[in-house]
Amino acid sequence: MKLYELNDEIQRLFWLLEPDPETGEIPDNEEELIEELHALQMERSRVMEYLAKLVLNSRAEQNALKTEEQRLRDRRCKLEHQEERLMHILDRECNGETTDCGVASVRYRATTKVNVTNLTKAVNWLRRHKRQDCIRVHDPEVDKTMVRALLKEGAKIPGLTLLQERSCSLK
Repeated sequence: MKLYELNDEIQRLFWLLEPDPETGEIPDNEEELIEELHALQMERSRVMEYLAKLVLNSRAEQNALKTEEQRLRDRRCKLEHQEERLMHILDRECNGETTDCGVASVRYRATTKVNVTNLTKAVNWLRRHKRQDCIRVHDPEVDKTMVRALLKEGAKIPGLTLLQERSCSLK
C-alpha cells in the first residue's frame, strides 16, 4: 500500500472510531477498528523507515560521486599542468621554428591580444568616444546575507522580503 493510501485509511478509521455525535455511542466493532488502525500504523512506520533508508542511500551515493568528481578533477588538473610543462619544453627546444616530431609537428602562428595597462583611462576613453559596446559591466548582485540582517532589523526594502520556510533534515 502506498503512503498516501495508508494515511487515508488511517484517517478513515479515526472517523469510524469517533462516537456518534447525537447519541454518544461508541462503535460496536471498536476493538477490530483499533487493531486495524495499529496494523496500518505499523505498515506506515515500515514505509517511513524504507523512505528514510532511500534518502540515506541517496546521500551516500551523492557523497561517493562528489569524491569521485574531485578525484577526476584533480587528475585532470595534473594532466593539464603536465601538458603545459611539456609544451613549454617543446617551445623552448624548437625556438620558434616549425618542427616535425614524427607523430606530430610543432607549428607557430602569430597572435595578438589586448593588454590592459590602465583600466580607468581605457574605460574613460571608450565612453568619451561613445563606444559603450566595448565595455562590459557586470550585473549587480544582492548580498543576501547582509540584506537578511537589514530586513530582520525592520528595514523595508522594495523588491525584497523574508520568507519563513521549514527545512526537513534526516540524520
